[in-house]
Amino acid sequence: MAYGKTKKWMIGGAALAGTAVLTAALWQGLTLRRYALHTDKLSAPVRLLLLTDLHSTFYGRAQRGLLSAIQAQTPDAVLLAGDMADDSRGDAGVDALMSALGGAYPCCYVSGNHEVRTGCLEALKRRFRSWGITVLEGSGTLLATPGGTLRICGVDDPSAFAGESGWLEQFRACQALTGDSQYTVLLSHRPERTECYRDSGFDLVVSGHAHGGQVRLPGMINGLFAPHQGAFPDYAGGLYALGSTTLVVSRGLCRNLLPRVFNPPELVALDLLPAEDKAL
Repeated sequence: MAYGKTKKWMIGGAALAGTAVLTAALWQGLTLRRYALHTDKLSAPVRLLLLTDLHSTFYGRAQRGLLSAIQAQTPDAVLLAGDMADDSRGDAGVDALMSALGGAYPCCYVSGNHEVRTGCLEALKRRFRSWGITVLEGSGTLLATPGGTLRICGVDDPSAFAGESGWLEQFRACQALTGDSQYTVLLSHRPERTECYRDSGFDLVVSGHAHGGQVRLPGMINGLFAPHQGAFPDYAGGLYALGSTTLVVSRGLCRNLLPRVFNPPELVALDLLPAEDKAL
């Protein structure tokens, strides 16, 4: 009897443990990921929030959950690195978020491949501009912050062009703005274009698109598959040193499109800190 009870207890415990692991693996709650970057081009801390790959996902009524998470971080600016809208889910989710963000923070946006697929990219950009969001298309804008002036540049998704030359033209136009004393950020939806980003003159490149590689197993797999990178992608999500340029890839905000395993949606906080803070 004692052995039977012990066996049942062990089976029940294993079942509970398995359920707990499965629940954790498939959890889709919003997470906050922070990165600290040091620079001698700023005199005081600056916080940027990076949002990518929303795909019109809702976080509560009128996006209150996501907006509350953004507000709690008190950002100096919000960077929108593509695929905020989606070609198959309607615009309600992105409209609710952008109409609120545009009046609350300095916001900069570049397109992603799913927004190009809508066939209505220019109309989408006009809506973003009407909400006070700066749309970057091979261009840059200057942003006043507590630490000094930032330059934010951005390029459209490569799928917006008939050939590679169109994207390269935008990229080079942005690159031509670098080389001075201003900290310069490039918004580019695709993370895999590291040959262009490496030692490019940009201090920071921010991207999305990879969705964290969809499946992540802690200590084993840092991303199973990502578009335009294939299996076991090198740039699925995280911070990467590319010579003098830093690349930060967000795992994105979408959920309920494809299963995400140990890969919850994330809001990314980028803390740009004066170089002297690192020495303390």
